[in-house]
Amino acid sequence: MSLFRWGSEHEIYLPEIDAEHRGLFLAGEELHRALAAGATPDRIKEGLHSLLQLTEAHFLHEERLMRASGFEAYEWHRRQHDTLRKRAREIDGGDNLSVTAALDYLAGWLRDHTSVADRIMAAHIRNWGRRKAA
Repeated sequence: MSLFRWGSEHEIYLPEIDAEHRGLFLAGEELHRALAAGATPDRIKEGLHSLLQLTEAHFLHEERLMRASGFEAYEWHRRQHDTLRKRAREIDGGDNLSVTAALDYLAGWLRDHTSVADRIMAAHIRNWGRRKAA
């Protein structure tokens, strides 16, 4: 079973952000498969580190866009990112059960976050872009 399955339901119609989301889903699924295949602890730690770096870079990108566009719900959205950042700091990369639990959490969080918070943000950013272009 695929824990991180990208589908059109995750599209928010900001091409750069959608590409980053696809990358997060792919990195999450690669790590999930590595765990299931019994990868070495070093490979698990490397995959986790890569996933968390991609996630942080993505969050920073979204946060820059939200600030630049004057997104009124910026603090609400950033707090959601901060919740995941806090959870990420608690992961014990040397404990496969901890990594598995974190991946389960992250997969659900990504599905929920992209379908609600990111769609709200994306609508604002698209409208902001249209106003700037007019």
